[in-house]
Amino acid sequence: MPGSPYVTGKTSIMLREDSDLASGQKPETEKRDRAKDHSLSLSDFSASSRSPSALRADPELPFLEMAWSPSQMQEFFNRSVLPGVWPGQQATAVAIKDMTYRASKQCEILYALQLDDPTQGQPRWVVVTFARESRFQEICTHHYDGDTPARLTPSSVVFLPEYRCLVEFFPRDWQLPFLARAMEPQEVASLLSQGGPEAERSLRLPQVEVLRYRFHRRCVLRYTVKAPDGGAPTEVIAKVDRSKSLAVQVARTQNLLQPQATACGLIIPKPLGVVQQWGLLLMKRVPGTAIKPVLKNATAPEQFKEVIEQAAAVLARLHRLRFESPQVQSLQMLLQELHKRAALLPLVAPLLAQEADALLQQITRLGAHATTVAPSFLHGDFSLGQLLMENGQIAVIDFDSACLGDPAFDVGNFMAKLHRIAVGRADDVFRQLAMHFLAEYQTHLPEHRVADRVHLFMSATLIEKALREFERWPDKYGQAGPDSLPALLLQEAAACLSRH
Repeated sequence: MPGSPYVTGKTSIMLREDSDLASGQKPETEKRDRAKDHSLSLSDFSASSRSPSALRADPELPFLEMAWSPSQMQEFFNRSVLPGVWPGQQATAVAIKDMTYRASKQCEILYALQLDDPTQGQPRWVVVTFARESRFQEICTHHYDGDTPARLTPSSVVFLPEYRCLVEFFPRDWQLPFLARAMEPQEVASLLSQGGPEAERSLRLPQVEVLRYRFHRRCVLRYTVKAPDGGAPTEVIAKVDRSKSLAVQVARTQNLLQPQATACGLIIPKPLGVVQQWGLLLMKRVPGTAIKPVLKNATAPEQFKEVIEQAAAVLARLHRLRFESPQVQSLQMLLQELHKRAALLPLVAPLLAQEADALLQQITRLGAHATTVAPSFLHGDFSLGQLLMENGQIAVIDFDSACLGDPAFDVGNFMAKLHRIAVGRADDVFRQLAMHFLAEYQTHLPEHRVADRVHLFMSATLIEKALREFERWPDKYGQAGPDSLPALLLQEAAACLSRH
């Protein structure tokens, strides 16, 4: 649920509640951090007697131990950042919300800062990028209007060469340079107006709510405009993406698919406009109830199966849609991307790298003998999180990854997400649900024969999830080693291949 208003400059926005910080309680990340501070440092991992899969120090990024410690980062913000941004302010709590770690290259972390000023309300979001010094010069040259690190405005962006880091206070984001404008109510009112200057003046300023924020990649917003007569408000979904062309591409895709989807009983969001320079796509908000929580809250097997059967039927209908695109996804392309990501691991996580590489080679060998099928429309990221229920109809959202390809890609991706839940919960029922999903899909589209190839895509997706889990929480991998989630997901991928 949205939290209390959060003010950035002139913009009044809404953020989801960070209850652990707002309540003054110690966040879980800090509780774990206290134990870690009294154990091994990162440099100790490589020389310790722990499992060989434990995390090794990254010589190219010497400040990671501080970066991954909420308590040390609280001291860092209070000592080196906040005095130049808000003199007199102190951070009373710090939590790590998200992270992307590329070994020997850079580590980007989204922090939530609770300040001691009661007027600040919601925690402030701050993205800190730790990288090689030359990387920051590149960012300044290409994304901050040619400013050198020394000239960046302290109130929004802080460059600290002694720590090899760049600090950006939300909504400043070097990959989303127009995000701040997309959150400015007056700018938004102008974008939403359709009737010229008079309509623009009469349009009320919208409330801007942040739904999802993937730093340096994408931000999803909701604009809500109250009706002058007290009627139902107007709600618009906005996506700001780092790819300027993606907004145009997604709008075209949804416009093409909408009439076909309507004919087969599906709802697809209607595009309202595109601002290509901003990477901004405006869409009509689709009303409905999210299906994903239904699965999470289900208690009886019949409830689980009903949700899975609905999802399988929806995916089969999507795969029947007519679609043309120069982008054709293949197993080989997926494996090439995973090889690139896994190639960064040997320096810091050699055992994880070895296991991932062995699995990728096995999938490559098996894929060379797999049957090929004519490409069909792919959603590209099909999951329960993209499905909404409204008046007996199902709406499908998030077509950012839509393309052509083997339908086993979507099926395997969905099944892998169920296996991911099974690993996280140690509950075999979700593996059974994955098989039920496959069986249901095949009853709708038996001609695709996805069962012959789905294990390859499912295993590859599990490897991707293992790599992503390591990139998000490398310190957890360092602590748990072979019992960590990345290692367990690789074991799950191997089991899927062996069972087939």
